[in-house]
Amino acid sequence: MRVQLVGLGHVGNSLVQLIDEKEEFLKSIGLDLQVVSISDSKGTVSDENGFNLKEILRCKSIQWKDCAKYEKGVSALDAIGRVKCDVLVELTPSTLSGEPGLANINAALRMKENVVTANKGPLVVDFEGLVRRAKKNGVKLLYEATVAAHLPVFCLTESCFKADRLDGIMGILNATTNYVLGEMEIGRSFEQAVDDAVRAGWAESNYSDDVDGVDSARKLVIIANALFGEAVKLKDVKVEGIRHVEPLLRAAREENARVKLLCKIIRNETKLEMTVSPKVIAASDPFATVNQGNMALQYTFRTSHEIFVSANFIGPRQTAYAVLNDIVKIGCKTVC
Repeated sequence: MRVQLVGLGHVGNSLVQLIDEKEEFLKSIGLDLQVVSISDSKGTVSDENGFNLKEILRCKSIQWKDCAKYEKGVSALDAIGRVKCDVLVELTPSTLSGEPGLANINAALRMKENVVTANKGPLVVDFEGLVRRAKKNGVKLLYEATVAAHLPVFCLTESCFKADRLDGIMGILNATTNYVLGEMEIGRSFEQAVDDAVRAGWAESNYSDDVDGVDSARKLVIIANALFGEAVKLKDVKVEGIRHVEPLLRAAREENARVKLLCKIIRNETKLEMTVSPKVIAASDPFATVNQGNMALQYTFRTSHEIFVSANFIGPRQTAYAVLNDIVKIGCKTVC
């Protein structure tokens, strides 16, 4: 199975490591993954026979200085147009415009190539169009890693609750804000907690989308489109971040309670109500146990009622695992 990778940041790097480490296991289930093209922000390296992945990681670590096959200036779109593959893995950074990921995914779908992505931006901008295009061309578009790394979001409902109706979802979907709120609960200021999060690797130096609730809102849009079948956009989500959360934290301390940035979707008769905002929750609430950079979701089904799932989030390797699992599903032709 020929894999083309676009984006070699933290998640992309971890994915290459995982494919290399799990080569023997993957072959044991009938899957021989050959990474034949990798594009980063400055160029592309390709080999129709597949790479020695350890060597690729070494070359990337020294900025491709002695890699003869690296072509500076050859963009991901250029590579998609000329490299034959079975699956495009799109891991460029998420943006409000969806680009460049949206153009990369559309190009692959037009070429009737399967796509796996952890990039939220394209799905937020044009979920309906991308899904329709994939279906029209008879290929898969998988995106499990877009919402909560390796936490099963879409696969869980597709495999276990096909005969049920999903009425609502509530979740902690942003690792950075969960970490920051935990630090503020033990007395650090917002600024100190954010600095701690950046040093600890939970936050990027540009953390606005996280603390302002935008990242969580994007994830709600994807969930609403994928699980509720509604064509919603980012503007449909009511969003409040955590920049001014100190009064709520003080009130929570008096009640021996916790504060979490909660994402909610409630299905009303005529529309979905979607919100992201910090909330005081009781110490006995399952969400109160979700600490540090961990994430969780609570599904409310018509028949099965409430299902709660959570996962410890350590870093990009777990997001990369969710991407690899989607690749495996395509290669093995499994649903979940």
